[in-house]
Amino acid sequence: MATLLASATRVLWRILERNGVDPGMVFRKAGLDPSVLDEPRARYQIEHARAAWGEAARRIADPCFGLQAAEEWRPTDFHALGYAFVASRTLHTALRRLIRYNAVVDQAVEFSEEATQAELRLTYQIARPDLPDIPALEDARWAVVLGMCRGACGASLDPLEIALTHPAPRSIGAYFGLFRCPVRFNAPTTRLVFALDQAEMPLPARNRELAKANDAVLSAYWAQLTGQDIAARVKGAILDRLPSGAPSAEDVAGDLHMSPRTLQRRLTCQGTTFKWLLESVRRELAAQYLADPGRSLAEITFLLGFSELSSFSRAYRRWTGRSPSRFREAACP
Repeated sequence: MATLLASATRVLWRILERNGVDPGMVFRKAGLDPSVLDEPRARYQIEHARAAWGEAARRIADPCFGLQAAEEWRPTDFHALGYAFVASRTLHTALRRLIRYNAVVDQAVEFSEEATQAELRLTYQIARPDLPDIPALEDARWAVVLGMCRGACGASLDPLEIALTHPAPRSIGAYFGLFRCPVRFNAPTTRLVFALDQAEMPLPARNRELAKANDAVLSAYWAQLTGQDIAARVKGAILDRLPSGAPSAEDVAGDLHMSPRTLQRRLTCQGTTFKWLLESVRRELAAQYLADPGRSLAEITFLLGFSELSSFSRAYRRWTGRSPSRFREAACP
């Protein structure tokens, strides 16, 4: 199940206090245990955390209250990511760290970037379609990102554009006051855009050793959080699906509660691909099944997810240089 770093919700706790709402009451009503807020590795279920934001939206009169997150976040709210971000060489490398390690903070949100000759566009998507975004949370997410960027670059940093997927509230002055750039509502995708030359300028607090040290902490925590490497998890998902036909990367990504893009990125980090893992699983199973004389070639074809015996034969010949029937003839003269 997707989870969220408990300390990240301290931003919401401070916003509730700021607006005169009892945060303990809101958290307990949403199923969140306030006693673990300051435990560095405690985590909440995503559904409960979002319920807390929904409850806050019902109790705070200001529809723009999510923007207050720009003033209420702290680097310590986001484990080692806050420090790695500030210590990055440029804003661009800082945002790449956000893209790479945000799952340590929130497993349901996936950031990505798109660079043109003049712009750097940061976007995100919700990995699970059953979790529609909440307007106040969308506002808060970008308010925190902008706050982190200004904390690293300086308070004068202004983006080129902010696009939000939710409708405009009755008063939008707070958006212009915070972002100081054109604001689009009802956008098909949400994004924050910076000038590329600005994103490539060296940061005043850059510290390569500190950034790398925090990268190591984040990588180790993510490995511990997932419990096993991604290649092993993908192989397990492939094994489960093969009798129903060859699974796609999209199928397996859904089984692992991540987007295909995230799956591809994480496999690339391990030096492998989905196609290679699928071939590897099929090749290993083929050797086992062919060694069992009680299994027919038709049955093996089905178990390996091939639609026809000819397709299996071509694949096996590619793997070994001979057909499955020739292998059996040699094994059982």
